[in-house]
Amino acid sequence: ELNDIKELKNKKIEFARNELANISIKAILKAHNVEVNAIEHTFTIDTFAAKKSDAIVGYLSNQPYFLIKQNIPYTVYNPKDFGFDFYGDLVYTSTSMVEKNPKVVADFVNASKKGWEYAFEHLNSSVDLIYEKYNTQNKSKEALAYEASVLKSLSGYGHNFGEFKLERVQEIGKVIALLFPQKFKNIHLENLIWNESRELIEYYKNGYLKNNNTFNVCVLDNLFPIDGINEGKLTGISGDVLNKIAQQFGLVLKPIQSKSFKEHVENIRQNKCDILTITAEDGYKQFGNMKRSQFYLDSNLVIVTKVDKPFMDTSGTLLNKKFITKYAIAKKYLSALYPNINVEINENIDAVIKKLENDEIDGYITDNITVDRVIQTFGYGKYKISGFLGNEKPIRGAFGVIDSKPELVEILNIGIESFSQKELKEIKENWKVTRYSTIVDTDLVLKLIVGFLFIFSIVAIVVFILKRHNKELNEWLDSTIEGIAIFENGRLIKANKQLLSIFGYKELSEIYLKTYFDFVIRQQHKEITKRLQNNQEPYELTFIKKDGTLFDGLIKGRNIRGTNKRISTIIDISELKNAQKELKELNTHLEEKVRQEIAKNEHQQTIMFQQSKLAEMGSILNMIAHQWRQPLNNISLIVNTIIIKQKKGILDLNALTQYKQDFQKQINYLSNTINDFQNFFKPKKEKEYFKIYEVVMNTYSLLKPIFEKNHIVFSSNIDATIEYFGYKNELAQVLLNIFNNSKDALWENHISNKLLRVELTQTPENLMLILQDNGGGVEKSNLEKIFEPYFSTKNEKNGTGLGLYISKIIINDHFKGDISARNCNEGLEISITIPTIINKNSDYEIGKSF
Repeated sequence: ELNDIKELKNKKIEFARNELANISIKAILKAHNVEVNAIEHTFTIDTFAAKKSDAIVGYLSNQPYFLIKQNIPYTVYNPKDFGFDFYGDLVYTSTSMVEKNPKVVADFVNASKKGWEYAFEHLNSSVDLIYEKYNTQNKSKEALAYEASVLKSLSGYGHNFGEFKLERVQEIGKVIALLFPQKFKNIHLENLIWNESRELIEYYKNGYLKNNNTFNVCVLDNLFPIDGINEGKLTGISGDVLNKIAQQFGLVLKPIQSKSFKEHVENIRQNKCDILTITAEDGYKQFGNMKRSQFYLDSNLVIVTKVDKPFMDTSGTLLNKKFITKYAIAKKYLSALYPNINVEINENIDAVIKKLENDEIDGYITDNITVDRVIQTFGYGKYKISGFLGNEKPIRGAFGVIDSKPELVEILNIGIESFSQKELKEIKENWKVTRYSTIVDTDLVLKLIVGFLFIFSIVAIVVFILKRHNKELNEWLDSTIEGIAIFENGRLIKANKQLLSIFGYKELSEIYLKTYFDFVIRQQHKEITKRLQNNQEPYELTFIKKDGTLFDGLIKGRNIRGTNKRISTIIDISELKNAQKELKELNTHLEEKVRQEIAKNEHQQTIMFQQSKLAEMGSILNMIAHQWRQPLNNISLIVNTIIIKQKKGILDLNALTQYKQDFQKQINYLSNTINDFQNFFKPKKEKEYFKIYEVVMNTYSLLKPIFEKNHIVFSSNIDATIEYFGYKNELAQVLLNIFNNSKDALWENHISNKLLRVELTQTPENLMLILQDNGGGVEKSNLEKIFEPYFSTKNEKNGTGLGLYISKIIINDHFKGDISARNCNEGLEISITIPTIINKNSDYEIGKSF
């Protein structure tokens, strides 16, 4: 029956009398000016159940189980809900132990974490072990299972398990200093946290590596840009990573280059290699004398085909196809993912490409990192990527290390851990499509020179023959009623007289090397891009003449096989379109009726908007309450501190001034919170420029306390410079609807590792916001319905069925965009696509980004 923290005033509470024990509980009481009658803790619920105590300090994993079992109702006051988020159990050691035995400390910490992780992964067997051997409290298996489940959810397992941040420790220190100002002042905590990487680097540099810092590195030349050698030094992705690790530890790396995989294997098995630049997953086991480091690289597999082949996906187009790969591990990996796939192994890339050229196979499968070099080597105009495999499970790459040097494995692991995921990704992207010139095959150059001379002779003969037929061809082109244009690599190189006449030009030189887009209005550039992908039947476009006037034309395009050329034919259909326009005017009365129906529909939508707004009010009040809770706690704590100092006669003018400033900051925060919510929900009819990132983060800030209370981790990947021109608050309302839905799904489905991520991608035509959670997704049969009015996957108490419907109206009608949903990664992914082009000839401006 004690439902408010202030009702604990003068009540009996069981907890330790030591002033530093249960410090977060004392912070709550102090902040609310609640004095209690502390009594000794019995460490059972007996006194509490008998109502001899009014409250008991306990563990969420322990006391609630026994209260529930005895049907005793209770109220929980969690310090985290009041803004006092302290660390619990910690592993600590002495400074001297760290200095003398950093390796022992590191091994102990990592072994401890692995032990906990194993226990969380095998809860049932862990409970059995404790019950049988270590059950000093005589708990039942059911009680132990309850404790295990709660501890797992509180530990950060699967997300930030074992994380220990200096910033959070410093905040805890500030609270303790505020609660006990006479005892804890000027606390320096900078060296409190163990820096494993720094300590181990010094340990190995001054120990194992002091007289043994030179290592041989085996490089397989045909894996560039994953690895390679340039001027006697390691290069490529693995080279960048190894060179930085070498710089950290003072290593000397000597590359050993292998021209073939056979030679590569022989070097490894003869123990000539201390380090192998790349081994995929368990590939190191084939050598028999190698261990593996942590992974530093991941990649997917792609299908290379000739340019005229269609794109392949994994839904069924792989059946009855024949593929070749040079990696044995790739075959094993693909066979596990696609049991019916037909893949052979052939390490001779020249032979494979020949088979591909002769249509003896349907595709060559390789990784998405080295594929660019393969296509560059054998011809960008002849081969392309026509499919992606295994996106759901990337292949990971690590360093191989000779098993006689386990210390070297640990050194590489420390070095790899010093890289952030962002740094590793940047290294991979930097090498993915660049710097191929750093490795030169002289035999290939010689072959190219001889081939060039031979081709030049053939070309000279062909040119002579073509000149004889060129005049005849030009006369044939100029005799057609269609305008004919030939483009090479997207630029105009040839046009007949009829095409020049249609566009109002006199000479080809006036339009020579212009692109497709120079002849068409800007609003249809997206349509052209889509149509240029393959051959097309005739379709309509609006073209621009030399004098700037517009006309409607019918165009048909076709790629010239085996070249980068495309031939397009154009007919002016302006007169036909004018006739259609006259016919359209006859239907004006019909359009008027349609407009009336649209007006009715808009009225209905307005009603739905109001219903949706009313449904959101409760949620809004809840958000404001969460935003206000912490500053109100702080105000209470400040006032209480002033009163205590005044009573003790130690309140001077400087301290009072500081408290006044702190008090004003909290008041301003409360006021700003109201302003934020007022501005957020204030309707705006005028468009404005705004940054997408700011809208996303401002919207999240309204829900941040609720997300933190529910342990929902929010992350974003958005370029903060991207601007948009449109209805800012309406986009914010859409985001708020989706954020709320994700929060509800994550909570209702009892997800332990709750995640919500927002990403923004940009193309010349569109901006795409992708919002993805791991809340269990939506049943497949309901995916198409969630944007319909009054349809909700929530129960009647929590859902109106209008949120996503209103969101769809806003995106479709007010942004001229699209919103869709799909199940992805154990959750729901909402995609919002809005165009970035400004159409000045229409009644609305779609948007603009920079």
